[in-house]
Amino acid sequence: MSRENWALIKRNKNFNVNVYRRGLSFLIFILFLNVGMGALIAYIYLHQPERDFYATSGVAAPIQLTVMLAANMSSQPMLPPDPPMDDGARIIPQ
Repeated sequence: MSRENWALIKRNKNFNVNVYRRGLSFLIFILFLNVGMGALIAYIYLHQPERDFYATSGVAAPIQLTVMLAANMSSQPMLPPDPPMDDGARIIPQ
């Protein structure tokens, strides 16, 4: 085997080793990136603020509802009664 062939084989194997190392480093980087993104998603999901719920009839202003963990089994209504509707004729502004 000549010296040139031996140098070509060494250069080829060295290229393959470098490609393998770069690929492995890239995969490890992607693994850490995925773990970080997963931790970020879990943090955002677990630290959401309490939601606000509102009710409205379309006529009155929205009323903020209280959050309950179970159904309302009492006879007391959860919302105050709607304001009285005057049945008078309404004029449409122009």
